Amino acid sequence: MRNRLFLLLFLSIFSFSLFAEETGMSAQEEKEIQEMTEYFGDYDPWEGLNRRVYYFNYGFDKYFFVPVVEGYQKITPVFVQHRVSNFFDNTKNISSLGNALAQTKGRKAMRSLGRFSINTVLGLGGLFDVASALGMPKPYEDFGLTLAHYGVPRGPYLILPILGPSYLRDAFGMVVDSQIANGKEFSIPRTYTLPLSAIDRKSRVSFRFYGTNSPFEYEYVRFLYKKYRTVQEETHQNFNIGGI
Repeated sequence: MRNRLFLLLFLSIFSFSLFAEETGMSAQEEKEIQEMTEYFGDYDPWEGLNRRVYYFNYGFDKYFFVPVVEGYQKITPVFVQHRVSNFFDNTKNISSLGNALAQTKGRKAMRSLGRFSINTVLGLGGLFDVASALGMPKPYEDFGLTLAHYGVPRGPYLILPILGPSYLRDAFGMVVDSQIANGKEFSIPRTYTLPLSAIDRKSRVSFRFYGTNSPFEYEYVRFLYKKYRTVQEETHQNFNIGGI
């Protein structure tokens, strides 16, 4: 249903644009249509390259990554899968802690530290999410949000090989975050944690490339990611106001 609505809206915008040229639509009407187009669009100067990377990711997913993930899900008991997910979720608390400190968010840093400490000690290295069972909040920060906190703009929309949608600012943030929380605190080599983390993350995502049956999937994914990141940034700003 969402795909049909998106397609209908896209075609409506396109048709109205042609209609404006032929019938002399008023400046106010043209402005409203332009605002609607911008709402669904994004700053994507590298769209040609992004589309090629998007298609590469589709092939990588279909012929390699998804079969690996499906094999992992088939041979790994659900109980073990949950333990793996909890472990990697726990390491994210380290990144949230570091970024909260970088933004001078003391309370949020303490919450991240509290979650990590409890899950590491009582949850057997993070295999069990004891903190959530105790009702502790789950704060989130990343280096992209830290840069946003200090006024760094997102930059161009960017499709990363294998990793997917991002922005130039946030792509740099991913590199920093991966160095903050990389499993070294548990003395586990990255040759094990990196591929297992990728498999775990993919196993928790139901999205499959070109599974929307929409000719505008690229635009649809770009729009959804833009809104997703906007919500994170707005929530992040609200947390600033609240001093969390």
